[in-house]
Amino acid sequence: MIVEPSGPSTPDSSPKKAGWFQVARTIFWGLFMIGRKGTWEKDGAVVSLPQIIVGAFIGLAVVLAVLISIVRMVLR
Repeated sequence: MIVEPSGPSTPDSSPKKAGWFQVARTIFWGLFMIGRKGTWEKDGAVVSLPQIIVGAFIGLAVVLAVLISIVRMVLR
């Protein structure tokens, strides 16, 4: 009797792709360099390189918009 493993190491089970909320959360906490290895691997989702790049550009735009808004409020 041969028993095949049914865990995540089987070749036909690929890791799930991270959602945009998970990417945003990863970028946000990565900005402050907060987190541990277990935090990023908790749900087993994989953040791909294109998701990181797009998320970083969106995060940059949000941070710049907030900073520009603060400067405009202070200067008025």
